[in-house]
Amino acid sequence: MATACEILEEFAGSSSAGFRCFAAGAESGPRFIARVRHVLNPPASSACIARIREMLGRYAAGVVAFYERHDGFVLYHDGLSDAAGVELLSAGEWAEATDDMRQCFHDLAEKPSLDPDHIVTGIAIATVRHSGNYFVMPTDGPAGGKVFYANHDGWYESAFADNFDGFLVHATQEPVKLLNDELGCYTRFSDGRTNAQWIPEEYLPDAPAVRS
Repeated sequence: MATACEILEEFAGSSSAGFRCFAAGAESGPRFIARVRHVLNPPASSACIARIREMLGRYAAGVVAFYERHDGFVLYHDGLSDAAGVELLSAGEWAEATDDMRQCFHDLAEKPSLDPDHIVTGIAIATVRHSGNYFVMPTDGPAGGKVFYANHDGWYESAFADNFDGFLVHATQEPVKLLNDELGCYTRFSDGRTNAQWIPEEYLPDAPAVRS
């Protein structure tokens, strides 16, 4: 059986992926094929690996195993703009992202009853680009080691994944549902010519073979 890392690497190996999209506000109008890239970073440095162990404590093992191969990634990166979907941050970016996440949700830190999963004291490891939202791994309480999508528009309802490996796999499954429904439709693609914001409606593993 393939590991979570292998599943992600195979998914990211597509060189011709894309989305069939409709323009925001014109769902019945013409379609556009947005080509996307999946970028896996090179291995993390030994200093970054040590930092992961320090920040995540007993939940670090599975994360370290991945970062020894890839110091983060960007999935669903638009070929014509800097828009992207899920971005697993380089370990060197975790501290700044965590500070930003805690500032965004500082009111919850003063009301523990609103944060039973200890998300605000967790570590921000990933984001949806341009959303201001973070994937957070709590390090305290019964939800420690799970991954939550902390959305400033709706907070969260349940864990995004039960562990880091689950996060890797979930990020590759049902891309349209993931970007539009689960993550809030923040990822809009460009046609490079107009100001239209193109919204995914179908994921195409081999986009060049499909015509809009």
